Amino acid sequence: MGPAEKLRGSKSKLLEGKKILVAVSSSIGAIETPKLIRELIRHGAQVYTIATEESKNIIGKYALEFASGNRVHYKITGNVEHVSLYEICHAMIVHPATANIISKIALGIADNIVNTTATMFIENKPIFIVPSMHKNMLHSIRNHIDTLKERQVFIISPRMEEEKAKVPSIEEIVLKVIETLGKESYNGCVNGAYNKHEHQSNKKNKKILILSGGTAEFIDKVRIITNLSSGKTGYHIAEAFSKKGHNVEVIYALGKEPPYYVKSHRVITSNEMLNKALELGKDADIIVSCAAISDFIPDRFVDGKIKSDGDITLKLKRNIKVIGELRRAFPEKTIVGFKAEYGVDKNKLIEIGREKLREYNLDYIVANDLSKYYFGEEYNEVILIGKNSMMEFKGKKSEIMERVVEEILRNDK
Repeated sequence: MGPAEKLRGSKSKLLEGKKILVAVSSSIGAIETPKLIRELIRHGAQVYTIATEESKNIIGKYALEFASGNRVHYKITGNVEHVSLYEICHAMIVHPATANIISKIALGIADNIVNTTATMFIENKPIFIVPSMHKNMLHSIRNHIDTLKERQVFIISPRMEEEKAKVPSIEEIVLKVIETLGKESYNGCVNGAYNKHEHQSNKKNKKILILSGGTAEFIDKVRIITNLSSGKTGYHIAEAFSKKGHNVEVIYALGKEPPYYVKSHRVITSNEMLNKALELGKDADIIVSCAAISDFIPDRFVDGKIKSDGDITLKLKRNIKVIGELRRAFPEKTIVGFKAEYGVDKNKLIEIGREKLREYNLDYIVANDLSKYYFGEEYNEVILIGKNSMMEFKGKKSEIMERVVEEILRNDK
């Protein structure tokens, strides 16, 4: 097994079964192309590479071959590579794309392997172009870019920095590819337009809704009460479900943002989180609430800013229990809760966990003691309590959440 194969699907299966052609031209941005290839592979794609002869002065063929695990093609031979690669690949990415390459593709000039292969893909299969050049050059070819957009080519906007149009982040490019190939499959061109078929997801794949991060409650227009939740647990749970090939959606408040390739919704307050969860939960198979949702909220809200020239007394009241509302709304769904305590022994933690499991009729609850591993730490120690089971996990949060997810999926009804 080669280095590239070992990475396949290590982040998600969002591009599983997809074959993607990456075309390289002679911009300094080509030094980023191996990173792009590897990230596509991490989401399950099989990657093939073509490149202009001039690009050898920027990036060597061994770097590209190492990245993809496949041979790099620099010219068209009797094997008609522009045709054979078009036939097996679902999409093409030109990264980086010089002013010369973009202009020739727009004009239909086919004088090298990249331009020629692009003429096969345009208006037939998705083609993504990532410009990289001086800003003056980008301005001078704007008419060609407009022409390509009209012909259904995806132009991924560069980042403007130091008077140059530089390739955007690898994550931004891969996300655009995932969004495009994940929504539709393409099967050639019919009457000059894509013949689109609705993407049929694997029936074994489940829809997962995750609540993550710490919520905040407003005292006035500028002040809040909140907690120190890092959002790392939600991040790792989203990762773990994605690696298994499931459709993940995250509602998150304060703390670490979800993985870039996961659909997410930002909220602040517990009420916003509940409303969004009730909306999205209708389509979910499994709901995991690992968010640190405010237990108490201010008794009243000041519509303005409380003056700081004196003491104030802040009265708090008990907040609604989001997980209880979710169970009432979705009695048949698999729901997993989290319970954090501080400074309790193991037996007491198990007792509290089982009590909450029964109270909210949960399928699982993950209990932990913050006095051992506090918010934000990379390690944790948890007890996964089910209706008829109990398991203990200790180690890195990422590894723990992978095992928790495996157990949830193993016994999901």
